[in-house]
Amino acid sequence: MIYDLHMHSNCSDGSDSWETILQKAEKAGLDYISITDHENCDVYYKMKDPQKYFSGKIIVGIELVAFFKGIVIEILGYGFDTEKMREAIKGLYMPVDKVHRIELERLYNRCLEIGMEFAPGVPERYDKNVHFFSTIYLHSEMRKFPGNRRFVPDDESWERENIFFRRYTSNPDSPFYIDASDLFPSAAKVIGLIRSVGGKAVVPHVYQYGEHSDIILNGLLEDCDIDGLECFYPSFTREQTAHLISICRERALLVSGGSDYHGQSRPELEIGMMNDLIKEMASNEAQSVAECIG
Repeated sequence: MIYDLHMHSNCSDGSDSWETILQKAEKAGLDYISITDHENCDVYYKMKDPQKYFSGKIIVGIELVAFFKGIVIEILGYGFDTEKMREAIKGLYMPVDKVHRIELERLYNRCLEIGMEFAPGVPERYDKNVHFFSTIYLHSEMRKFPGNRRFVPDDESWERENIFFRRYTSNPDSPFYIDASDLFPSAAKVIGLIRSVGGKAVVPHVYQYGEHSDIILNGLLEDCDIDGLECFYPSFTREQTAHLISICRERALLVSGGSDYHGQSRPELEIGMMNDLIKEMASNEAQSVAECIG
């Protein structure tokens, strides 16, 4: 059994429609998939006759932002009631547009304080229809001035906004850090929300948090009632994957995995790119999200 339970459509920051994603999943030979858009499950209301495009099982999913130990993280939810989720989100999150505007203003001001240079009118020119996340937009504006490169020590963070966000914007030890404690709910609240609408709460891409990864992982394991871990992820080493699987075995947690596919937004990621590793390393001793919900 192979699966990709972490993808994004054009209902959030991905570029592909649900039809295109399902067609690619079929071509990749997947048995189970989940489209996990940020802070919404609208894609599941758009799907009409999905079996025309994909012969496998579709598990309802979502990726929700949370705040934990001073860091912005995400929690994946699977197998929930979509109507209840829609209503629950309204009560827990500020409007997405408002949050993105506040994040843009805070990060822009922080960049100016550090000494970065920008073209005039950067905040005013932000268009949510072009960039789902305002931080992606600001990162692209930052890179228009080569002199700003001296403030970003590593090549990966300069080239890719998602890495810049993890290593700097969401890192309390970084000069680019912005406090988002008033913008997002706590991890405990997000996990509680997912469970309250009948879903399973899974921690994704935990090693993306760099030096804070172990603090976040151990904290969530001890302080929050999570249901599983995303053990298979493109940037994980084999050792990291094996370690997470062993934790799932020991604690009777669900195993998950996915590509974090975004289409043209992140072309280095492909649907089903974890297939071979999942076939090789998936353990019969630890139940997967696909087995539990599918």
